[in-house]
This record gives sequence, C-alpha cells and structure tokens, in this order.
Amino acid sequence: MTKKIAIGFDHSHNNKLTIENNAFTDFIQYLFDSAFKLGKIEAGFTYEKLNKYDLFIIGVPHLGPDFDIDEISALVKYAKDGGSLLVINDGGGDYENKNNLSELTKNFGIVFNSDILFDNKNFSKDNAHPIIKDFRNHFITRDIYQIIHSNGCSLVIDKSIEDENINVNSLAFSSETTSWHRYFNGNEWQDKSEQQLPIIGATHYGPGKVIVIGNLSIFSSLKKSYGIRAADNFKLVTNMISWLLNKAKSDEQQALKPILTTVAISQDLFYWIKEMINKGKWANLEEVINFALRVTKTRLKDAEKNDNNE
Repeated sequence: MTKKIAIGFDHSHNNKLTIENNAFTDFIQYLFDSAFKLGKIEAGFTYEKLNKYDLFIIGVPHLGPDFDIDEISALVKYAKDGGSLLVINDGGGDYENKNNLSELTKNFGIVFNSDILFDNKNFSKDNAHPIIKDFRNHFITRDIYQIIHSNGCSLVIDKSIEDENINVNSLAFSSETTSWHRYFNGNEWQDKSEQQLPIIGATHYGPGKVIVIGNLSIFSSLKKSYGIRAADNFKLVTNMISWLLNKAKSDEQQALKPILTTVAISQDLFYWIKEMINKGKWANLEEVINFALRVTKTRLKDAEKNDNNE
C-alpha cells in the first residue's frame, strides 16, 4: 500500500492560511479529496518536525512572531534535503503583513516586494485585481491562460545564487504595457509605472523544491471574481501542488512513488464518482482513476495480443 503523502501547515506565526479557516474551504477540500494527510505545526518548528512532511505550506504570517534564525535554518535544511515548500505572502509584502518571509525566501533566490500590483486595462472587478496572461513555459503554468492576482505583491528574482544544484525561475509576469505598482520606499507609499514584474517564483534547491507567490486570494473561496474559482486560478494551484510533490528521479523511485497530475473530469462523471465515494464504494478519487487505468491497460494489452495472433 502506498504511504499517504503528508502536507503540513505553519500554524506557529499567526498565519492567515490555516486548515480551519473557512475562507479557504475549497483549497483544503481539494487536498482532502486528493487523499493527502494534512497536519500542522503550532508551537514553532524544528527540522525534525518539518521532516515528517512531503510538503510544508507557509500561508501569510502576519503581526508576528517573526521566523527566528533557527527556524529559517531548519526550513533551508529541509528543502536542501529534498523537502518542498510553498511560501505565500500578500499585498504589501513583508512590510504590510508585518512578517519577515523574505529573510527565508532570499535563501532560494526570491524576495517579496513591499508593493501592491495594479493594471489599468486587464483586471477583474477593479485595477487592484490584475489579470495575468504572461507566463514562462513550465509544468506549473501548463494549460494556464490567465489568472487573477488580487491585491497581491510582486517579487524580485535573484539568479546570482544559482549553481549546479540551484535553479531559480520567474514563472508569471504582470502586463508589459499597462501594469504598475504602489510600493513602500521605506518612508512612504509611491506609485510607479513598471511592467513585467514577476509574481510567481520557483526554485529547484538541490533535490528540494520551493514555490513563492505574493497572493493569498488565489487560494480563497470567498470571491468568484478573483478567488480560487476565478479564471485558471484553481488549475494553477493544483499544478503547483503537483510540481512540489513530484520528485521521483531514478527508475526505482518512479516505480515506488506515485506521479501527481491534474486532469479535467466531466462534471457528470465527477459527481457520480463523488457519490460512489460517499457511499463507500471507493476510498477516494485516486483509487477510482488508478483502477480505471489498470483496466484500460489490461484491455489494450489483450487487444494487442489478439491482433498479433490474427
């Protein structure tokens, strides 16, 4: 039996994104439906606590306490040893949310700007909800045409940390013609016309993986105009989780580790499967899909044998 994949949440730094927060019901339900084992770290964390999880999510700490040196060291070691991190900040970056997330993420070549991104032409609801259409080709951005970056901040990507074991990339950008941002310069907020600002960063850190994004609303269930159900936001979220958890490199690992992917399922089939799961006919969606694939594989092999025998 395949060991359940474990996903942990930071509950130690007054985080906005927590397992129990009803504002993120759809995101948490997606993780449960995917048969992941969810947990949380509440009283500060160490490498030993982190190492229980395949993926650890830090969802917008605010108003303190800050990450201390030991916690940052533990998180860096966790990633270096093959763990995955999803680090989420929000509009205004570290300054507005009263956290020190950039002290962590700079180790992975990414820093949060203390800004809020706007777009005067491409937006949902208002210009603080830019529609992002410019993406770098990557597993995370496959089948993504547009997302809503609501009241979020932008990033700085530092390629200078790269070596043979570290690779840093920006994956999504604000408009090249109509975007601008309001940033805190250390004394006051200023408006500046600036385009092609990165909003998602991804790092290969040895065998570990890190995604950094400056937008919390993309995980939220509260608003259909810019939350997880808006545009391709849900697809992006599922792509991020899949990429962070897919780390099999050798043939042996590929035989043992499941490959996580996201596919579109017809609504009638999806709700039928959910009904069967609720009735106890199946344990979860993963079991249904793997059974269907095994049956299809067997039938195709049998058909191939029959063709060869004719």
